[in-house]
Formats: sequence, structure tokens, C-alpha cells
Amino acid sequence: MEDFFDNDLVNEFENLLENNKSIYFDSDEFNEIITFYLDIYDFEYANKALLIALNLYPESLDLKIKQLEYYVGVEDLETASSFIESLKDYCFNNNDYLIASARYWSLKKLHHKSIELYLTALENHEEENYIYNCIGNEYLELNKPKEALEAYKSALKFNLKDDYALLSCIHCYEVSFEYNNCITFLNDYIDNNPYSEEAWFQLGLQYLNINNYKQGLISFDYVIIINPKSIAGYSQKAFCYEKLELWEKAIETYEESLAFDDTAAFTFLKIGLAYNKLKKHDLAMKAFYKSTKEDPQFDKAWFEISDLFDLMNDKEEALVFIKKALEIETKEVSYWKKYAYLNVQLGNYQEASDAFEIIIDLEPDTFHNWLAYSELLINMKEYSKAIIILKNSLKTLNRAEIYYQLGNCYFLINDIEKGNNCLKMALKLNPYINIEMKEKYSILLKNNK
Repeated sequence: MEDFFDNDLVNEFENLLENNKSIYFDSDEFNEIITFYLDIYDFEYANKALLIALNLYPESLDLKIKQLEYYVGVEDLETASSFIESLKDYCFNNNDYLIASARYWSLKKLHHKSIELYLTALENHEEENYIYNCIGNEYLELNKPKEALEAYKSALKFNLKDDYALLSCIHCYEVSFEYNNCITFLNDYIDNNPYSEEAWFQLGLQYLNINNYKQGLISFDYVIIINPKSIAGYSQKAFCYEKLELWEKAIETYEESLAFDDTAAFTFLKIGLAYNKLKKHDLAMKAFYKSTKEDPQFDKAWFEISDLFDLMNDKEEALVFIKKALEIETKEVSYWKKYAYLNVQLGNYQEASDAFEIIIDLEPDTFHNWLAYSELLINMKEYSKAIIILKNSLKTLNRAEIYYQLGNCYFLINDIEKGNNCLKMALKLNPYINIEMKEKYSILLKNNK
């Protein structure tokens, strides 16, 4: 890739531009320079080179085709269309012309027309690998994954190490949910290219799709053998151990990757979670603290520390650390729920109430949020506010439980008529939870026998 970007002709061209010197290259050299810029989607410099080149070689068909490629690249379809028309009698069998025209029709959403032109281009026996990939892309646009798959497989025949074609084949199998066929395909591919790290990794992922974690382990082991510093390989191997509930093995695998892991905070988090599964909470806590040391802005680690203190019944320390998580990530509703719960446990009802305001703003369609908030307000004897909250919830949620709770609130303020009306609506929506609600709210039993 470095060699690709280190192009002597391009360097010389840019040097001359920067120094405002006269520029002379032959038409083939300009063709190479313009192709370079088009390939990296640098349309500004491609256009600069085109203007200079066409001034020197106005009759060059190759340069005019590059112009067509430029207009297709910037999606100026009207100008591209006129170029396609003007060049068709001279370039009807030119590969670059055919490919640019195919891309034009693809942008026009006429994918069958595009495929026809790509197939014509294949007759020149040039760039087959690239063209088959393009054909596959067009078939995917037509929602024809089977035809696309055949095209991508053809691309692989011309370049077995084309990861784009390989991943595209896998995508075609996945959109058709053909995981077992994909596994067969990948095993055949590996027979011909046994040192492909990507193929072994993708094979492991396919085994995960069918919950075959033991075979997944074998695949990710091969990934690590080929690339001993593959973080993804170690991570997925550890995941397989987790799914097999082999937590010590998972921890061992994560720890092996720490020497070259540039996301150590996440790895320490995973180690901590595995220790939690083993009920080794002291070791889990140490891992979570190491995670926050690696990345003090890693909110998930602070949350897990809070969770551990809560588990140890140290609510005050748990509250300290959930606040740290919220300082970093203010939009995570699970953090606010934890914060509200801890404040309720500690008797900080106003803080909990403020948290519920944020919770229902972040997650307005979850009726349990409204119900929990109303129960808190009832405990605070703020019956009128609870009524307002419950009424607001009914704008988007029409649940019997809400009407039962609303009826409860009206009875608590001795508004018997409205309380009974709410009970009638609740019974209409769901009569089967009537007994449960009356057991929960004794005042309903008293007022509606």
C-alpha cells in the first residue's frame, strides 16, 4: 500500500504544481497520474491533471475516457451521459470506457444495464477480478444474493487472496442465512489458501452463528497461530470460552493478549466480568480498577465497580461510582436507573425523583419507568404529581396497570369518582390482573369491592 501512494510521477506532478512551473508529461504519463487520483477519489487533483493534459493532448481518446471516469466519479451524470454518447463509436470495446459506462448506469439505478456492460468488458480478458466484484455488487443492488455469490466466487478464481471478494461471498451466504453452506465454502477456500488469517477468522464467526463454540475455538486458534498479535482472534477465542462457561480459560486468553493490546481497558473489563462469574469479586474489582486506570473515561468500568459495591451492600460507595459513570456518559438510561435505585435505597428520594425525570425522557415508551416513578412519588406522598406523571404516560401507553395506579392515586386524595372511573377503564383493558392489583394496592380493595 505504501508503494501505491509513493508514485514518482505523481510526486513530480505535485512538485511542479506547487512551484508553479511548466508541466510536461506525455499522454501515457498523464493517464497514469489521473488514474492514480481517480483510484484514491481525489477528484480535485484528478481534474487539475485532466485540464492540463487535455490542453496538451486534446485529441487523446484515453484522456477523454479519463474525463468520463471523472464525471462518473463526481456523479455529474448529465455530463457523463454526453461523454458516453460521444465516445461510443470510438471506444465501444475499450475496457475503461465500458467500466465507466457500467458505473454510470449503476448510479442511474439501471443495474441490469450495468451488468450487461460489465459482461461485455469481460470479453476483453482484462481486470476480470475487479469486474466480477462489480457484477456481484450490481446483483446485490437487485437483491439477488445467489447471482451475486457466483460473481464473487468468479472474482476469487482470478485472485484467491482478494479479501473483498471473500467477505462479499460470506455476506451473500449470511443474508440468505446459509451458515452451514458458508462453513463448507470457507473450509474449501482454506484448503487452497491455508494461511489466510481472514478466512480462519470468518470461519470462526460462522461457527458462532450456529452456536458451535468448540469449532469456533479451533478456528480462532488458527488465527492466532497465523498472527500471534491478533487482538480480534484472542477476543473471539475468549468469547467462545465464555459461551462454554470456561471462565478461567477466558481470563487466561484475555491476559495473553494484554502484552500487545491497545484497548487494554476493555480487556480488563472482560477479565473482571469473568471473575464475577466465578464469584471472585475481589479479583473482579481489581480488574475493573485496572480498566479505569487504563482509561479513566471508560464509563462501563465505573458502572461495574458500582455494581460490585451494590452487591457487597455498600450502597454509598456504589452511588459514588455510578456518579462517575454518569459524568462520562449522561445518556445511558441503565446508569440513571442504577442511580435512581441507589438513591431510593439510601432514602434520597428527591435525587431519585430527579433521575426518573431523565429516565422517562430517555426511554418514554417503557411503561415500567412511569410506574416506578409514580410509586416513588406516592411514597413521597406527592399524589398530585404522581397523577400528572401517570396522565402523561397515557399519551403514548394505554396499559391497564397505569389506570390501576392512577385509580390508586385518586383514592389516596379521596377523589372516589375519578378513582372508580380509572378502575373501570383498567378492567376494560385487562380484567385478568384485577386481583393482583387489588392485592398490591389495598386501597383499591377498600373502594371497589
